Amino acid sequence: MVKLSDVLEKKGRDLHEAELDPAYGETTPAQQPKVDAAAPQQQAATSHRPQISQTPEAPAPVREERPLSQEESSRLVSRYQPGSPEAKRIDMLRSQLLYPFHGEPPHTIMITSAAPREGRSLLAANLALSFARGLQQYVMVMDCHLTEPDQHRLLKVDRTPGLTDFLLYDAEVPDIIHWTDVDKLSIIPAGSPSNRSAEILATDKMAGLIKELRSRYDDRYIILDTPPVQAFDDPAVLARMVEAIVVVVLGGVTDRDLVLRSIRTLPEEKILGLVLNDMKAAVMDAPALGSLMGEAE
Repeated sequence: MVKLSDVLEKKGRDLHEAELDPAYGETTPAQQPKVDAAAPQQQAATSHRPQISQTPEAPAPVREERPLSQEESSRLVSRYQPGSPEAKRIDMLRSQLLYPFHGEPPHTIMITSAAPREGRSLLAANLALSFARGLQQYVMVMDCHLTEPDQHRLLKVDRTPGLTDFLLYDAEVPDIIHWTDVDKLSIIPAGSPSNRSAEILATDKMAGLIKELRSRYDDRYIILDTPPVQAFDDPAVLARMVEAIVVVVLGGVTDRDLVLRSIRTLPEEKILGLVLNDMKAAVMDAPALGSLMGEAE
């Protein structure tokens, strides 16, 4: 286990921002879905959150053609190599979430990162697979990276109907929940392409969905895959709706100050810990969960 101070101090490694392999857990900018010109225009807000108008018909289903790369498949260690050292580290993180030293375990957990290409989506998928292997826990993954979603590919379900179809096009909740081929693991994929993620996620409807899913089943854990903090407003919005936050950092690459700036934009009391990721392994280390801000000072 490592502490945040050990991870972020420049001891024996040059931490800097660098261009990373686009296969590392997120799509490249060139693969970003096109803007949905038919999306409804935002109405004037009638509450403290913006209200989104509804359209009667959702776009046609999105058919994904890009399969998982060999690297992506090899890094889904919780699925294909459950006995490997990397998978065991994921299991350690799961145990820390399920059995905290203080208080009740969080049931809504947001996975985010400071910058793109840090392996956030792969960590979220691996963690969900680890949860599903437990004897008692059901787990749901909610893909909240609406512009560059990956969870439907990683967990092998259709992209639509999904979250945007519920928020914009009145799709029913049971219709957007897809069961995977892994027992006790379901997913709400991103859904139809939309360039309005910050607007539609910052609504009472989104907050109500998380609250409903959280309260319906005591044995269900919900993992939200969210965009990088420094690239999108969405994590700051969603952070108010979840119980816990885990931050992913790419060891030896991500700038220390960038990580600290990102952490300070999130509610400190909800940040459980930091996962040190690696370019060639699913996860390098998962630190003891605690007050990151206190350790970083």
